[in-house]
Amino acid sequence: MNFLAHSLISLEIDEKANKKTLYGNFAGDFYKGRVDKIELPEELKEGIVLHRMIDGISDRNENLLNELLVEKFGIFKWIVSDMFIDHFLSQNFNRLFNENINNIEKKILYNISENQKVFPKNFVGTFKWINSEKVMSNYKNIDFLERAFYGIAQRVRKGEILKLAVQELKKGYNSFEERSINEFFYVKEESIKKFLENKV
Repeated sequence: MNFLAHSLISLEIDEKANKKTLYGNFAGDFYKGRVDKIELPEELKEGIVLHRMIDGISDRNENLLNELLVEKFGIFKWIVSDMFIDHFLSQNFNRLFNENINNIEKKILYNISENQKVFPKNFVGTFKWINSEKVMSNYKNIDFLERAFYGIAQRVRKGEILKLAVQELKKGYNSFEERSINEFFYVKEESIKKFLENKV
């Protein structure tokens, strides 16, 4: 769900370590099963490994957003947490990274589109939506975020509660902002360290 957060972690790794993790990390939710059984070039599979590392760290009980979300959203807290993080990264992008989000989004989308020949069938439509709607930069807009939650609520079994996510966000906006940004930087640091340690 948080394509922007995953992408930013990959961009840093790919630049530091001369890797190609961005595609596999971006599309990681669309690849199931053991990584060694997935039909992709080895260099792209590393991105799926990274994606799963990031998710593993995010899914820890100590996730900084958990206590604000678990009571209301239960098992869906991870979806809400992911999308809140992308919202605040998008909104604060220039301040946090000293870059224009539109330029970074173009870079990410171009890189992903270079791998169209290996897209899983169920990723094709998702990527078209992400690309045409400029999802990563538009997540900063509350109305757009709310529409995205409504869309997911319709596709996820018993996901109606997700329609209340933006209402909850507005109630505790400042607290969510601080925790979301801190959670992202914690996960980024831990996942980059873990990934590079495993790849040495």
